Amino acid sequence: MADQLTAPPVRPDASIIVKAEKVNKNFGALHVLKDIDLEVRKNEVVIIIGPSGSGKSTFLRCINHLEKINSGHISVNGHLIGYLERNGRLVEDSEKNIARQRAEIGMVFQRFNLFPHLTALENIMEAPLRVRKLPVEQVHAEAEQLLTRVGLADKRNQYPNQLSGGQQQRVAIARALAMKPSLMLFDEPTSALDPEMIGEVLEVMKELAHEMTMIVVSHEMGFARAAANRVVFIDGGRIVEEGTPDSFFENPREERTRLFLSQILH
Repeated sequence: MADQLTAPPVRPDASIIVKAEKVNKNFGALHVLKDIDLEVRKNEVVIIIGPSGSGKSTFLRCINHLEKINSGHISVNGHLIGYLERNGRLVEDSEKNIARQRAEIGMVFQRFNLFPHLTALENIMEAPLRVRKLPVEQVHAEAEQLLTRVGLADKRNQYPNQLSGGQQQRVAIARALAMKPSLMLFDEPTSALDPEMIGEVLEVMKELAHEMTMIVVSHEMGFARAAANRVVFIDGGRIVEEGTPDSFFENPREERTRLFLSQILH
């Protein structure tokens, strides 16, 4: 329950974009996240890996309050996500404020989630027009630039069902970028794609990794090696190990990490 959560001590640090402390999440009797502690700094790319069912995607969804945590706290840009402090306790925030917070966090899902009745261009324009209330001329111009950036300028007037899976995911990335988020979350963005389409999405993500803060849940070990500042391994709802790509892949400290990597990489 939200009103059972205690407020965190104030630790202002503008370089920290995401701060999770002692985060726990239950689904009924199932304890999915267990005392997760993680800091992500500005322009850092953190890639979370681990076996299926380990809690990776659940943690990502807790960051933007798509899932409510049971204890601990998560802040983004120094502000608690989904909760307000009241008399030393945390109470759930209003839906309006939560929506405003989510507007600062871009999220790309496994299954694209594009509006089927809107063209690629209209999908990208929708949120800036409705949420940001920006002028249509500005939104249109920026959407065109984003489509060019993800290599789909010639697909602006096509509907999602006319696009390949890889193209739909690139539109979804452009749509998230249209809100100019301070943080991008990617939940296994290539897992629903045919193998030949994975590369085109990862190339866009590699470009983004040079210029913004990203947390990515992925099984793509090559991408983790190439794009991550830090790799985090979650198993059984706990962070087992984290480190730079070189140290993580070449010299993991934990036996569980070594076993997982041996199964994934061979």
